[in-house]
Amino acid sequence: MRKRTVPISIPAYVARTQLGSILTQVAEKKARFIITKSGKPTAVLIGATDFDDMLEELDPEFQKSLKVAAKEYDAGKAVSLRDYLKERIAARRAG
Repeated sequence: MRKRTVPISIPAYVARTQLGSILTQVAEKKARFIITKSGKPTAVLIGATDFDDMLEELDPEFQKSLKVAAKEYDAGKAVSLRDYLKERIAARRAG
């Protein structure tokens, strides 16, 4: 599981003057920033991967597939990754 970072609050003028450094922190350290204007939260700066993950989690089709998977797991139809891979390897070797 990926470690979540606590967002860092910074004023807009700092974000403007230090954008390169901030982008490096976002890319390399998975940092997240809340940008404020007049002391009020105005925008959030997160990495593109985090943003993509958020959009995926909001996707209705993805949510639907999670519900189906949860029902299958609750019904005892779940297979561990290790067992699944063993079955796939055995099937490939068989033919």
